Amino acid sequence: MKLSLWSRSALAALSFAVATAVSAQTVELTAAHVNPPGEPCHEAFKVMAEKLAAGKTGVRLKVFPRGQVGDEKDAIEQVKIGAITMTCVASANLSAFAPSVGVFDIPFLFRDGDKHPWIVSDGPIGRKVTAEIEKQSGLQVLGWWSAGMRHVFTRNKAVHTPADLKDMKIRVIGSPVYVDTFNALGAKATPMPYGELYTALATGTVDAAENDSSGYRNMKFYEQAPQLSLTGHFFLFKPVVANRAVLAKLSPEQRKEFDAVFAEMTQYQRRLFATNFDDDIKWLTTNGKVTVTKPDRAAFEAMVKPVQEKYASKYGRELVDSIRNAR
Repeated sequence: MKLSLWSRSALAALSFAVATAVSAQTVELTAAHVNPPGEPCHEAFKVMAEKLAAGKTGVRLKVFPRGQVGDEKDAIEQVKIGAITMTCVASANLSAFAPSVGVFDIPFLFRDGDKHPWIVSDGPIGRKVTAEIEKQSGLQVLGWWSAGMRHVFTRNKAVHTPADLKDMKIRVIGSPVYVDTFNALGAKATPMPYGELYTALATGTVDAAENDSSGYRNMKFYEQAPQLSLTGHFFLFKPVVANRAVLAKLSPEQRKEFDAVFAEMTQYQRRLFATNFDDDIKWLTTNGKVTVTKPDRAAFEAMVKPVQEKYASKYGRELVDSIRNAR
């Protein structure tokens, strides 16, 4: 969804008005994202809104799910102008505004989806990347949330080896490393907005896509693509970015309460992704009639070595090695 300059200005003015005291003590903030209820980012924002409403400083949070303000890049643009306060977006989409975050999207960089990423994001590497993102984008990074390990799902053909992907049109996030990775696997990488994917699968515009188990389940992609292959090719961060000027309107007491609730929700959101995977797979195979394949990930990684090398050169081999070897 592209907004006119007038509309953007109007939204910005409205947001700043909303973020002004409804009474001398009450401030309403906004959060927007593309995911449906049930997905961990939405659930964390929902609980955050409940906790703030029960707090003592008058901070309120209104949440807009399901891409109500547009796709993730639209949401980032609206945070930049202050039309919304914050958003939770894929690092691959944030890289269009802050290229430095793209280092985290190198395929098969992370050993797992529940420990290794947080060693990186919560330590000195994460602080360094955060500082670069804020410098490049002008946004404030509130924290690093999870979108889990990503897997391939297809309309008809089970994926056991990279050869099964040959010439398959697969929807990917519109990021160069995603396109390069799946082209290297022999597929035809096809970027498109997330909100268009269900229809594209239903009509055969694409043959396959890739996502985490939560998104696959909650967006009901399994209805059109019931073959799920646990390739684990990317771990995807979902950083929460905010408009610094809007948050500056909070009093010291309000900001303290906001930060405390947000820190709690960061741990909550991460736990949801870590613990939901087994439940998702059980539900998908039982209720969604999904066929789950567990391929040899090493075969896929071997095919994308040139992609790993390309982006290691781009971001710095020392940085990439420090991420890969973080303990």
